[in-house]
Amino acid sequence: MNDGTSISDLEDDEDFDNLYEKSINKSVKETIIRKRLPVQRNLFNEVLPGQQALYEEIQKQVTYGPTHHKFKDQNDAGNYDIISADPNESNLSYYIYPTNYQVREYQYNIVKKSLLTNVLCAIPTGMGKTFIASTVMLNFFRWTENAKVIFMAPTRPLVAQQIKACLGITGIPNSETAILLDKTRKNRETIWKEKRVFFTTPQVVENDLKRGVLNPKNIICLVIDEAHRGTGSYAYSNVVKFIDRFNSSYRILALTATPGATLDGVQEVVNNLNISKIELRTEDSPDIVRYMQHKEITKIQTGLTAEIEDIIEQIGIAITPALKQASELGIYEECPPANINAFKAMQQSQKIIANPSIPEGIKWRNFFILQLLNHVGQMLKRIKIYGIRTFYNYFTNKFKEFTTKYTMGKSTNKIAADFYFNSILKLMMTQCDKLLADKTFLGHEKLQYIRDELEGYFKEGINQQESRVIIFTELRESALEIVKCIDGMDDEHIRPHIFIGQAKGKEGFDDVGFRQKHKPKGRKKVDRLKRQEEDVQLELQKQKDKEQAKLERSSRRTASSEEAQIKGMTQKQQKEVIQNFKKGEYNVLVCTSIGEEGLDIGEVDLIICYDTTSSPIKNIQRMGRTGRKRDGQVILLFSSNESYKFQQAMDDYANLQKLISQDHIDYQHSDRIIPKTIIPRCEEVFIKVSAEDQELNNIEDSDEVIRYATQCMLGKNPKVKKKADKTTKKKGKKTVEDDNSSRGPSIVDRLKRKAPPTKTASKKTFFMPDNVETGIVKASDLVNKFVTDPNGDKRLVEKEPSLETVKPLKKRKFTTLDKFENDSMSSDDEALGNYASKHSPIKVKSEKSNVNIKYVEDIKPPKLTVSVKKEKSECLDEIAGTYNEQVVKKEATKEKLINNSSDIDYFKKNYNPKAIPSITVNPRLDKNSKVGRVPHSRRVQSLLHLFEKVNNRDKATIIEMNRIKCMARRLAHINSSNEPSQSNINTSLISQESNIDDSIQQAVTPKKEETKKQDLSNDDVLDELLGSDSDLEL
Repeated sequence: MNDGTSISDLEDDEDFDNLYEKSINKSVKETIIRKRLPVQRNLFNEVLPGQQALYEEIQKQVTYGPTHHKFKDQNDAGNYDIISADPNESNLSYYIYPTNYQVREYQYNIVKKSLLTNVLCAIPTGMGKTFIASTVMLNFFRWTENAKVIFMAPTRPLVAQQIKACLGITGIPNSETAILLDKTRKNRETIWKEKRVFFTTPQVVENDLKRGVLNPKNIICLVIDEAHRGTGSYAYSNVVKFIDRFNSSYRILALTATPGATLDGVQEVVNNLNISKIELRTEDSPDIVRYMQHKEITKIQTGLTAEIEDIIEQIGIAITPALKQASELGIYEECPPANINAFKAMQQSQKIIANPSIPEGIKWRNFFILQLLNHVGQMLKRIKIYGIRTFYNYFTNKFKEFTTKYTMGKSTNKIAADFYFNSILKLMMTQCDKLLADKTFLGHEKLQYIRDELEGYFKEGINQQESRVIIFTELRESALEIVKCIDGMDDEHIRPHIFIGQAKGKEGFDDVGFRQKHKPKGRKKVDRLKRQEEDVQLELQKQKDKEQAKLERSSRRTASSEEAQIKGMTQKQQKEVIQNFKKGEYNVLVCTSIGEEGLDIGEVDLIICYDTTSSPIKNIQRMGRTGRKRDGQVILLFSSNESYKFQQAMDDYANLQKLISQDHIDYQHSDRIIPKTIIPRCEEVFIKVSAEDQELNNIEDSDEVIRYATQCMLGKNPKVKKKADKTTKKKGKKTVEDDNSSRGPSIVDRLKRKAPPTKTASKKTFFMPDNVETGIVKASDLVNKFVTDPNGDKRLVEKEPSLETVKPLKKRKFTTLDKFENDSMSSDDEALGNYASKHSPIKVKSEKSNVNIKYVEDIKPPKLTVSVKKEKSECLDEIAGTYNEQVVKKEATKEKLINNSSDIDYFKKNYNPKAIPSITVNPRLDKNSKVGRVPHSRRVQSLLHLFEKVNNRDKATIIEMNRIKCMARRLAHINSSNEPSQSNINTSLISQESNIDDSIQQAVTPKKEETKKQDLSNDDVLDELLGSDSDLEL
């Protein structure tokens, strides 16, 4: 023990519990297996530094005790028609499986496993992940009395979508359900206490846990949607880490379509979310393929037009000198100019900046070369994949920025100047201006393929009413170009619109503003006034240009898309676009990455991927938008090396699935929660959905769903809002009464109103783990100190606990075995020090309280001459004074062996503990004592051999032990009959103690001795009996 208290000093089990910080029902036992490794030594036999002398393997054994959650004792079928359930059986004996929808085998199996362990459910989009989560939530809601069930989704629209689906399946009453978002912080503490099922975002849960509003020990089920986000410091990871500090008995169900792109990414999700099992299904899985709709995937490889090839060649000629210099310096690999990769150039520049050994001048020269190569790589990517228009917008912005700064002397980068001021680029810019001046010009062959596919798909009005199309691209500029390209078809049956995020579009470089800002300011007041006037005129001109551009955009059919590309789309605008897309006002949606996951866009029949990514997650999410309830089609447009990137990404994901199925993941342990003796059976039940839940399912607007659920949470009777018809409003002059009514109540009326009662602020609650150490800890106590031993290894210096931190423990008197143990501790200090210096054990400090260390190769200590100090008086006092009448009565009452006073008197008369040397325990002691590896004394070694033989059931040893015990009992009877004086008792005890070593040695190696019949004095009775061959009762 760290505080100097031995285990024998602790009187009861409560003292043990106070020494350790324990979870609610989780205990971890670590076994460290060590093996010495060969090391190199110098001529002085010293270990060379920097070598690992030991190999350690840590084995963890996690066990769980009974859960702290309260289960319902009686059967509570509720509103569910369960015919086969016995009214007297427990709720835990069965779980409910809704049959409102088609019973699918894979859903049935995943639900069964998710009730007993933490599961990561990775199945394709549209295959019923929400149904699985709803079923698990329903059963934990039924089983427990007041435990909390939480469903977390990353966005508000997803929260609204999940609450509709879950309540429409499970039938959980609205009175027990709550929806918590950032805007509903009022009465949050009361809601957490009164409700049991919650739909919220992870940020809300994290904040409420930190504020002390939500008690983590009350959580029993945590459902995580889009679980692949649970990496790094995302809110999902923070919530689970926080709960683990207080609660180890709760269920986690993680939902996702793709667990990760790499094996390390999947392992990180498993570690952060405490996953014990991954249920992985793909579109080709045998148990899921029959439920999948047919999805036709078409791959189209497009080429580069002659104009694009000319531009690539011209850029290559201009960048060749810089590329050649980079390859000569060894900072970029030699390659054709058309194959410059922006990502590789960026990586190399970051390495150079992070290298402190490179001189500053050389470092920045190399950095500017790689920066130019990065910009050229971006230009080549845009022109090869997205077309001339997207490329030229990026090129002109970079060209304008550099030339402006260079001509004003703000930049001295001659390498970039040689590229941008190259005469061949001037010819290229003239050529691009002529091409883009033609509004009918298409900058890439992919745009022509999109037109052809849409025209054929909506041909003759077959798919005009119900069909929907989504086109995916990564760049906003490309999305707007696609919208304009489709709008240029002049087909009234094809109605496109852009769908992007909330961030504003990046504005191009303002060369006029830059020149105005960095021009000479002048020293005179006239110059300053003139400059201020020029700034005002410039700002007014900018506003006029923006208004003119907005007026021109408003005259086009793509005005809303162009405005969204510049300012971004708010959540309200996104919601309106999705609603119009579902209604059919738009039937073609051009999306960036925002449309890949998390939004309920509706049924889509055709997916066109304008570009591809190296992430399998993005590719799978894009293709998963179609083929949900009816057959779908996917068209992949490739150019340059995109087909290779796509195939490589999908092959890597297929290999990842194989590795997961082959158990290459290190899973975490989880609590079963339900007692091991109970194996719940499945009860298939058709759940009747209430009218309120049915009305909630009919609401399409996500904000209206949130409002409706919030009103139900507050106990009100919500009504679905109906949009008022704007045409029914009548316009007319306002009367005086109308004017007064519109102004609100008068000042007098407001003064007459009673002030609302002031609410006392609730006391903030801080949740702490069980049995933690509180108080102030010095910073020096938190730092580990190490010293170097003669072998060159680092050793941890153990900290001596202060008097303030040491908890006083109940102590008792030392027993005889403690005396034997301490006897070996009082060895010669000099011999002990010499041995410890040569064979110093390596100590391991672990945060776990229950650590068992085993050495694979046990080092045999050399023989030492150790002087042992024996004090007979201490042993005699222990034998004579430890057991008194009070102890006998207490122990007898505790064990319930003696129930009346007559038996107690008989026990004290015939079984006097002061004269009976009896061994009734079989301790398991280490082979060596606590200090280093010093051998025990001869007495302790004899006891250890004796106990070892007793534990091994050695027949001869057991017979000899019982023979000595019977002799000692006979001796006690003789002494009690003769009523010896106190001096005789002491003399007898001294004789007994003096011969105890010989008795132990005789028990270890029993020998036959000749019996002697002669009269012995009271002092020699024990020796005579030990040498005799008396009868023995076994």
